[in-house]
Amino acid sequence: MRTNTDPPVPSGSSHLLRTINERAALYHLLENDTLTRVELRKLTGLAKPTASQVMLRLAESGLAVTQGRTTAKQVGPRAEVYSVNADHAFAAAVTLHEPDGVTVAVRDLKGRERASSTRRFDFSAVPLDTAVQHMLRHTADDAGIPMERIAVVHLAVPGAYDAVTDTIGYADIPGAPDVRLGASLESFMDCPVTIHNDVNAATVAERRNPAVSGGLVLLWLGREGIGTGIDLAHGLVVGARGAAGELGYVPVFPDRTGPDDPTYQDWIGAPAVLALGAEHGVAGAEAVAVMTAAVKQGAQAFMDAYAARVAGALHLLTCLFDPPSLVLGGEIARAGGETFVEAVRRSNAALAERVLPSAVYGDAVAIGVLDLAYADLKGRVLDAALPDGQ
Repeated sequence: MRTNTDPPVPSGSSHLLRTINERAALYHLLENDTLTRVELRKLTGLAKPTASQVMLRLAESGLAVTQGRTTAKQVGPRAEVYSVNADHAFAAAVTLHEPDGVTVAVRDLKGRERASSTRRFDFSAVPLDTAVQHMLRHTADDAGIPMERIAVVHLAVPGAYDAVTDTIGYADIPGAPDVRLGASLESFMDCPVTIHNDVNAATVAERRNPAVSGGLVLLWLGREGIGTGIDLAHGLVVGARGAAGELGYVPVFPDRTGPDDPTYQDWIGAPAVLALGAEHGVAGAEAVAVMTAAVKQGAQAFMDAYAARVAGALHLLTCLFDPPSLVLGGEIARAGGETFVEAVRRSNAALAERVLPSAVYGDAVAIGVLDLAYADLKGRVLDAALPDGQ
């Protein structure tokens, strides 16, 4: 890497050409599990001796390793098989769960998840940043991953993260607004730290859905709260202070602002599911249980009443963003399954073709933030393959 005192690299110089070739080869190694030199040459257009020199330099730098030789029967010697060095660098993802959970997952440079762990904390006794630091070290140590090899950390938080003030708002986690989490973790980890809203992270996970193309808006109907993820042509919309998509705080009737007037959290969140369940004779200890019971019992009146409210929220989001797809995610929506999705489609026929169920199985927030962390890691590794300023 050049310093400010190094002489500039002339455009078209052999040094620049070598680094461009190395970056191209590294890109294809990252996108493919293994490659032979012949395969690499086809992908990059490099000459045979150039490809050999590039792979030698990548191996010497620790970015690439040999994985043996091809096993297929062929005339002549078997070809060496190359792979990116999975242990060269790692990406860590942290998910904060209201009110007391921390999940950490670590992915290597080949994209494989190497470690994960979850633990509950009493955040009134243990500061939030201390708990996250403990979990990062514990997870890495258990997997035998050196902390200094973790090159990026991404966090998903259940609220709005303001990068200007390095604070978390709208989160039901004790002490969260008082902790400068980004600065604390960057100092502890000595690597870049990026913090996301949890629904935005779940929205990134929905990009895996082959039915979604051209952008989406995710309406998250979660056990703890609701929110909106906006992923349009130019990527996630997070807003100037990280609060874009906080639909739960929006009043349902904009011309009324009294303390008892419902917000969308009251209208379509867990409180609404419980209230509508009681009204229509569908019992459950909490919202997900009510939705599960409604599907099992075929409680059409309950389902139609709740779906009409959700369809109204989707109509509002369509007026604001006009996305190609409207995805229903979160624990409540998943409990309703296709029955719930079909009820929402019936409630607003004009939007029916846009309304899709979540295609993510498991913890969508944790999956999405790990995808974000790994994409960041790959980008940084590729950027480091070029000289500064080129």
